[in-house]
Amino acid sequence: MAFDWIFFDCFNTLIDDFDQTGEELDLLPVYALPAEVGLYESAAEFRQDYHRWRNQQWQTEHREIEMGDRYQAVLQQRAPNLSAAEREDIATEMVNRFRVSYQKSLRLPKGVKDMLDFWQGRVHMGVVSNFYIQNWPTDLLESFGLCHYLDFVLDSAACGWRKPGHQIYEIACEKAKVTPADRGRILFVGDHLLNDVLAPQQLGMQGLYFDRSQERPSSTSPSPGVSSITDWGQFRTDF
Repeated sequence: MAFDWIFFDCFNTLIDDFDQTGEELDLLPVYALPAEVGLYESAAEFRQDYHRWRNQQWQTEHREIEMGDRYQAVLQQRAPNLSAAEREDIATEMVNRFRVSYQKSLRLPKGVKDMLDFWQGRVHMGVVSNFYIQNWPTDLLESFGLCHYLDFVLDSAACGWRKPGHQIYEIACEKAKVTPADRGRILFVGDHLLNDVLAPQQLGMQGLYFDRSQERPSSTSPSPGVSSITDWGQFRTDF
């Protein structure tokens, strides 16, 4: 492979979240709030409704919906007679709980700083991430001391579009000042097979799959013909 740019995904690529298997146990205090105010029997029941609503949204469009608006939409379906102010208050507190709970679960994958040290100065690097709170990927990357490696960080809440829709990739290319004819000089690297490999390839980029399937049951094994790594130590010039 030959490339001038690396576009990284953020979460479970440069920063790991939740436990080693990807289970969202750290978010139980967030999902518990609608049960605490009497709208659900349990946190698990709200979580089920939220995931159902989210998956339906993802099937229809690629506009990003911020976290508070997501929670309000689920609550409106559950309790249509709840006032807009009550819904907003509950959703705001859920977002506040999320900020605390989620940040506690974060850590760096083994070898990520050594990998970034290796590539710094050899290529340009940026982050293109789905996330539902504006600018939080930037803040979290900075908190782990990773932002100085990066030319830019683009998140879906800030730009309004999420992967795998084409818009967010095109915005990233504009930030990198890479023309459509030169997109083959970009290597997109991440842990989501569609978002970080197949969709970028459809737009002319190269793709490298950071395969987490051996440790995270929810991750997909690489398809035949897909270039992949399982450890950051494998990602060097002779890759």
